[in-house]
Amino acid sequence: MEEILALFPDDKPILINFYDANTENEIKDDIFRAKKLLEDRAKLVSVKQQDYPEIAKLWDADSKSPSMILFKDGKPVTRIYEETHYLDIVAKVGKFCDDE
Repeated sequence: MEEILALFPDDKPILINFYDANTENEIKDDIFRAKKLLEDRAKLVSVKQQDYPEIAKLWDADSKSPSMILFKDGKPVTRIYEETHYLDIVAKVGKFCDDE
């Protein structure tokens, strides 16, 4: 996970979205909308569970899709499981992000 987080060195929190290939099409529009709404306050990165099964399993993100983990200062601060509506994602994550 450190390698993924290192790709985004700015001070913004990073929301890692672990998703299953089977739910990709049904969640992609909401994930895109959430990413746009959060872009000034957090980075949203999507990771397909099948591409990185060991990382998904390590972070308890392998059995529910989507499984999101918000990292702030390199540490997990909240998790969201099976939330697909972009407004709910933004509301749950936004309270952990600083306003710009």
